[in-house]
Amino acid sequence: MHASNIKLQALYLVIGALGCLLVWKMAPLLNKSGFLTRVAPAGENVKQGPHAPPGSVLVNVSMVGFDPASIPAQAGQPLKLAFFRPNAANCAREVVFPGLGIRKELPPGRITVVDITPSKSGPLGFECGMKMLKGQLIVR
Repeated sequence: MHASNIKLQALYLVIGALGCLLVWKMAPLLNKSGFLTRVAPAGENVKQGPHAPPGSVLVNVSMVGFDPASIPAQAGQPLKLAFFRPNAANCAREVVFPGLGIRKELPPGRITVVDITPSKSGPLGFECGMKMLKGQLIVR
């Protein structure tokens, strides 16, 4: 084997390893639809937007989905979700929590606050009225 072949093989090995590392890091961010989603960090789940009430979790609604799509919550603790739909360029005219029987309109350009107190641990899903955009609370 020539030295140039060994260097080329080493380069291919490094590129392959970097590719594997990238896939390994990005795979947990892919949801079922194949889009990348952002998970709200557990210690930093309280965010204030320009018009979001203090202590609420701001959830942006776009044509890609809910952001963040996964929100940590505590069983028995009240949680305020402030949904913001900047425009009507998506199907999310409303947000639905099927497991709780909650349905709220999401008018474009306005914040809609949904008060929830999850009673038990586990995932608690929410979706748009057409069931195309989905998110979940991770209740512990």
